[in-house]
Amino acid sequence: MRPSLRLLRWISIAVLSGTYVLLAYVSTARGGMDTLAAIVAIAPIAVFALILAWRARYRVRSMALWSCAMAGLATAWPLIEAEFAWVYFIQHAGVFALLTLVFGRTLLPKEEPMVTRLARLVHGHPLAPEILRYTRWVTLMWTLFFAGMTVASGLLFALGDLAHWSFFATLLTPALVAITFGAEYLVRLWVLPAEIRTGLLESIRAGVAATRGTAPPAL
Repeated sequence: MRPSLRLLRWISIAVLSGTYVLLAYVSTARGGMDTLAAIVAIAPIAVFALILAWRARYRVRSMALWSCAMAGLATAWPLIEAEFAWVYFIQHAGVFALLTLVFGRTLLPKEEPMVTRLARLVHGHPLAPEILRYTRWVTLMWTLFFAGMTVASGLLFALGDLAHWSFFATLLTPALVAITFGAEYLVRLWVLPAEIRTGLLESIRAGVAATRGTAPPAL
């Protein structure tokens, strides 16, 4: 892909993401916007499921299943509209709870820490002892961060103040994730020697490549 098209793609993603976050916050923090809030909550799930169904090996069956699911949503729409906050909460807390489990289980004995796996995609074999120690520590750090986000989301939601929970879930969460990424990178610059250090962009590309089951693209 040409650099100009790649830049345009990332700009489009950023604009769409920012618009979604703003709509999610406004529709949940303010009263009287239940319909918009429900649509914003459900739309990403429906679109993502549609993409998966379209790309599935058995496309006809998958699309039929997706259509049935959409029909079920239409039937239950009054309930979804009335309880849209739970949809947001399940998405937010559920994602962080899942990440806690995914990262946390890799810290068990005889398991390779998640960040160590990502480092192998960038550096290859074998990894220096400094990287092994550091990536295990970073995996633990992210596990605790994800667990903290899950607990905080649950506590704020349980208090019943939807405006404060919405601010945390839609606006504060991306900022906290970005700050944590940045802080970890600064620590990496300080702790690891330059010759074995991985750049932030390389790490992100390795993570994306891991989710796709491909090798990270060359810089």
